[in-house]
Amino acid sequence: MRSKSLAQLVLFILIAAFWYKIAWPVMTKEALALGAVGGLLIHWAFTNKGSRAVALIEPGTSGWRVMMYDMMFVSFLTALAQQAGDVSALLDALKTSVQNLALLLALAGGIGVDYSVGG
Repeated sequence: MRSKSLAQLVLFILIAAFWYKIAWPVMTKEALALGAVGGLLIHWAFTNKGSRAVALIEPGTSGWRVMMYDMMFVSFLTALAQQAGDVSALLDALKTSVQNLALLLALAGGIGVDYSVGG
């Protein structure tokens, strides 16, 4: 395993643990379902650019990690929107909660690192 792949895997584990600590208490079944479907669609549309290869992603690769980041990102935004009630309340929730904002930035950063560096 290359050192950058190991570093990316450690980063993924840290972000996933952070997501579990912050996001899991506010998750609903609907948010998890929308996160799974929405994350898969986002991954298919942007990362794979419409290729059918989304079904051939091997666990542990950078493509798999980006797909998992997409799912966590969409499910967390959905759960926050459900909890807040509307979009302006969602933005207020992000403004007032440093943990929520830090998690969203960590997920976006993880997507950026794995997508740009590869591995």
